[in-house]
Amino acid sequence: MGTTEAGDAADDERPVCAPVALTQQSSLLMAPHNPSREYMSWVYQLNGKLDVGALARAIDDVVEAHDVLRVRITAGPGGDVGTATQRVMPFRPGVLRIVALDDRPKLEGLTAAIGAVEAEYKDLSPWDEARLQASLYVIDPKTHVLSIVVAEALVDGESGTLVAGELSRAYAAHAHRPAPDLPVPSRASYLRWVLDNPVPEAVQARAVEHWRRVRDEPIAAGSWPMELKEEGGRAQARFFNVPAATWAHLVSSTPGMAAMPFVVVLSWLEMALCRVAGAERFIVTSAVSNRSQPGAKDVIGNFVGPVRMVADVRPGDRLEDVSPRVMISLREALAASVLPVPLAEARISAPAPFVPPAPTVSFFMFAEREGPDLAGVRQRRFRVHTGRDVLRVNCTPDESGGRNVFVISGSAPPEMLDALVGELRGFLGVGEVG
Repeated sequence: MGTTEAGDAADDERPVCAPVALTQQSSLLMAPHNPSREYMSWVYQLNGKLDVGALARAIDDVVEAHDVLRVRITAGPGGDVGTATQRVMPFRPGVLRIVALDDRPKLEGLTAAIGAVEAEYKDLSPWDEARLQASLYVIDPKTHVLSIVVAEALVDGESGTLVAGELSRAYAAHAHRPAPDLPVPSRASYLRWVLDNPVPEAVQARAVEHWRRVRDEPIAAGSWPMELKEEGGRAQARFFNVPAATWAHLVSSTPGMAAMPFVVVLSWLEMALCRVAGAERFIVTSAVSNRSQPGAKDVIGNFVGPVRMVADVRPGDRLEDVSPRVMISLREALAASVLPVPLAEARISAPAPFVPPAPTVSFFMFAEREGPDLAGVRQRRFRVHTGRDVLRVNCTPDESGGRNVFVISGSAPPEMLDALVGELRGFLGVGEVG
C-alpha cells in the first residue's frame, strides 16, 4: 500500500516528521570530511542471469515498506544543524536507475561502471539526498554492476543487514525463487518509534557532554605519520588471512577474556600500533548501535551513538591483559551513548562551531553478511575508492569462515606498514602477507 503526501499510514494522521537527533547531527557534520561521505554502500559485480525486473520491483518494495529509507533532511534557519528536521517523503516507484554500458567490451564496461560509481560517490551529500538510491549498470546479459547507497544518518550497520535480507527475500519472490532464511525486519515506522520513545533530559545532557569531549579533547598521538601524501600519491596496502580454525578458536576464547571478537581484534590493532608507533595510550573514537530499548531490535533506522574509548597498552602487556580493559572502556562509553531520539526538549546550550577532524586511523570489522543475496547470481564486492585515511584496517569474513585483514595507509612508509602487519600477525602466528 502506498503512502500519503507526508508518508503517513492510513490509520495515523500525525505527520511523520521529527527533529534530527544529536548522533545524526554528528554524522551530517562529518559527511564532507569522511572518505565514506557518511553513506552506507553496496557495490557489487553480479555475474549470472539476473532478473532485472524482479530486482527493480524488489528495491521498490523495500523502499516503500520502510519510511526511513525515504527521509529527506532539511537544515534549520540559516543552515543550522541543531534545528534540522527529517521528514518522510511519499513513495514513488522506479527507485532503481538502469544505465546501459553494453555497447563496449566487457572490461571497458566494468571500468566505466566503477568509474561512474566513484564519481557519483564523491559528490554525495546527505543534505542533498539522504534517501536510498540504487543504480544498475548493464555490462552484458550476464554481467551487471549494482550500486546501492543510503545515508548513515538514516540507517546503522545492523539496519544494513536487515535491508539486505529484506531485499533478498523480495527479489526471490518476484523472481519466483525460494526465499532465503535471513533476518526479518520489523515493519514499524522508525520515525514514529523515535517520536514515541523520548529519552530523559538527564540522559540527553550526559550524551551531549560525552559528544563534546569527543570533539574537544586532543587525541593522544604516537609517532605514526599523520600527513597524507599529496594527491596522486599511492597508498600502501598489505593483506593477510586468519584461517577459519584460528578464528573459531579466538571466538570460543573470548568469554574467558570478558571480551568479544570485535574487542579482541581491536586489541590486536591497539597493541600493534603502540609497539610500532611507540605510544602507550590511544584514544579510540568509534560508534556503537544501541538497541536496548524495547521494540528497537529489528527496526530499520539509525540507533548509533558516538563513543570514545581510552585504550592503555603498557609495556609487557599480553592480549589477555589488554582486551578486558578495552571491553571495560567500551562499556563505559556505551553508558554515555544515547538512542537517536528528538533532543528538542533538552535544556542545553548549542555546541561550538564544528571543527573538521584531523586525518584519522579507522578500524572496520564487517559482519558476516554485507549485502543482498540474489538467488542464482554470483557476487563480487567492490571497495569504492573515496579518499584515504592515514590508516585503515578492515577485517572481513572469507568464504571458509576465516577472516581477511587489509591494512592500508596513505601516509606511512612501506617499512612502517610492514612492521605493523608483522606485529599483527605475530599475535597469531598465521597467514601470509600479500
